[in-house]
Amino acid sequence: MSIYLDEKNPSKHKPFDDASPDIVEYVRYLEVIAGKSANTAFSYYCDLRGFSRFMKRRKGLVPEDVEMKEIDPKGLDTAFWGSVTKEDIYEYLYFLNRECGNKKSSTARRLASLHGFYDYLVNQVNRLSQDPTASIKPPKQDKVLPKYLTAEQSRELLESTQYQSDFPERDYCMVVLFLNCGMRLSELVGMDLGDIDLEQRQIRLFGKGHKERMVYLNDACIEALQLYLKKRNTMEGLDPKEKAVFVTRRRKDRISNRRVEQLVTSAMKAAGLKGFSTHKLRHTAATLMYQTGNVDILTLKQLLGHSSVGTTQIYTHLQEFQVRAAIEQNPLGEVKKTSLDTTEREAGEISGENAVPPAKMNDSASKSEESSPSGRMEAFEGAANDGFRADVSAMKEPEEPVQE
Repeated sequence: MSIYLDEKNPSKHKPFDDASPDIVEYVRYLEVIAGKSANTAFSYYCDLRGFSRFMKRRKGLVPEDVEMKEIDPKGLDTAFWGSVTKEDIYEYLYFLNRECGNKKSSTARRLASLHGFYDYLVNQVNRLSQDPTASIKPPKQDKVLPKYLTAEQSRELLESTQYQSDFPERDYCMVVLFLNCGMRLSELVGMDLGDIDLEQRQIRLFGKGHKERMVYLNDACIEALQLYLKKRNTMEGLDPKEKAVFVTRRRKDRISNRRVEQLVTSAMKAAGLKGFSTHKLRHTAATLMYQTGNVDILTLKQLLGHSSVGTTQIYTHLQEFQVRAAIEQNPLGEVKKTSLDTTEREAGEISGENAVPPAKMNDSASKSEESSPSGRMEAFEGAANDGFRADVSAMKEPEEPVQE
C-alpha cells in the first residue's frame, strides 16, 4: 500500500516526515486533533507532497527537465506557502488534468487537500493571513452511475468462490458479507471475533472517521459465518489469541486488503465477470436492496455508513426501473399504431389495415392491464429478504452416522 502504512494496522505507522515542516504538522493535526483516519491523513500527505514538487519546479527551484518524482518535497518554509498565488493553484489543477491525466474526482480530492492545508495555516495556527484557495471551486463532477452485478451475476460469483478457492469457506463468507451487508473492504478486513454477535444477528463495524455502526445479518450471512468460523477455529497452528475474523491459511494472521482483492478478482474471473472491482460488491448490495423497493434512501444511508445522504443519493437513479415499469403498465402501451401517411389521407384514402377499432382498443388495454409487471423487477424479488447465497452443501462436512 505504501512505505508508511501497514494496511493491517494503519494507525501504527511510521511518522509522516518526508515533507516540509508545515505539512508534517498539518498531517499530525489531522490525525490527532481532527480525528481523521491514518488512511485519510496519508492521502492528504501524498497530495501535498505532490503539490510541493510541482511548486518547486514552477518557481525554478529545480531544473526544468528533472522528473517530478525525483524532486525532493522537503525544504519549503511558511513564507514559501504564503507566496503561493491563485494563479499557481490554477496552474497546478491544469497540470493534474493535462499532464497527469487525473479524473475530475481525483483533481477535486487534491484541491480539497490544499483547501484543508491553507485553512489550517490561516485559521488554526495563524501563520498566514490569506488563503489562495479560498475562492477556487472544484471541477464539476460527472454524474456516473455506480456499476454493479445483477442478482444472477452475484449468485454466479458465490458459486465461483466455492470451487476455485483453496479456502472456500472463508472466501464464500467474505463475498456473502459484501453482497448482503454492503460493507467496505477495510471494514471487513478489520473485523474482530468480538464484533460478531450471532445470537443477536449483528456485526459491529468501524467505518471511515472511526465511526461505529451495527450491521444486521440475514440467514445467508449467519449460515456463511457459522460454516467459516467452524473451519477457522479448528485451523492447525492458529494462535488462540488471534482476534481477526478473516485470516490467511499460510501465515495464520489477519488477511490484508490486497489479498481479499486478489481473491475476489480471481473468483470474478472464474465466473466470467469482467470490469468489476471488490468495491463494486458494496455498490451491488446497495443497488439490489434499493431495487426491491423495501429500502428507502435514509435507511440505505445508515446501512452503508454514509455521513451525508448526498453520498447515498447516487443510488436514486435506480428509480429508473420503477419508472420504466410504470410506463410499461400503461394500458395504452400495446395499442397498435394507425397509419399517419398524409399523402394517402389527402387523396382520401385512409388505410385501415393497421387501425384498431375502439372495441379492440378496450380489449387490448384490458389485456395489458392484466399482464403488466408488478412494478418491481422480478429478477430482484426476495433478494433483500433471504440474502444472496449459493448451495454450500459441498463445503459442509458430512454428518457422522448415529451409533446404535
